Amino acid sequence: MKKKINRFKRLATLRKVDIYKEVNRSNLLENEILKNKELISQINTIIESGKVYPSQNLVSTGFFKNNAQLISTLQSQKNIAINRNKYLLTEKNNSQKKIIINNLKKNKAEEKSKEYKKIHINNIENKSFI
Repeated sequence: MKKKINRFKRLATLRKVDIYKEVNRSNLLENEILKNKELISQINTIIESGKVYPSQNLVSTGFFKNNAQLISTLQSQKNIAINRNKYLLTEKNNSQKKIIINNLKKNKAEEKSKEYKKIHINNIENKSFI
C-alpha cells in the first residue's frame, strides 16, 4: 500500500514539473509573439513611409525601382512574420492545453494518493483494534 501511495506522490510531482516546463514554454512563446507583432508594426511603418504619393510631381525611375524592390522585400518579410505569428499562437494554445491536461492529471494523482492514505490508515486502525 505504501508503494502505491509513493507512486502517486511521485506521479503528482512529475506532473508539477511538466506544468512548470509548459508554463515557461508558454511565457517564452508569448514573448516571441509580442516581438513578432512589434516587427510587423515596424514593417508596416516602413512600408507606409516608403510609398510614393500622387502629390509628388516627379519621381525618378531609379528611386521608383529601388522603392518597389524595397516594398516587395518588406512585404515578403511581413508575410513571413504573419505566418510565424500564426504558428506561435497555435503552439501557445497547444501549450495551454497541455498545462490544463497536466494539471488535471496532477490533481487526480494527488486525490488517489490521499485515497490510498485513508485506506492504509483505516487498515492499520482495524488491525490495531483486532
